Amino acid sequence: MKLRNLALALALAAPFSIAQDAKKTDEKPAVKEVQDPVCGMMVDPTTAPKTDYKGKTYYFCSIDEKKEFDKAPSTYIKLDKKDTTKK
Repeated sequence: MKLRNLALALALAAPFSIAQDAKKTDEKPAVKEVQDPVCGMMVDPTTAPKTDYKGKTYYFCSIDEKKEFDKAPSTYIKLDKKDTTKK
């Protein structure tokens, strides 16, 4: 009788463990957050407002931060040394 109960318990538990394994493979990898250059807040680049400047994409926590950046991008980013030298 105990053996029969054990077999029944294992048979009932199997679908749950299979479902758990399937759930693990369906999960998306964590997205690396990036820093908003205006306020410094960390944001999810998949959902954040963004703008391109000099070949690089910048992400923001809000549309207002994006607008502020767009007014004067050089205020918020560090320039390369080659960009700061006078020609």
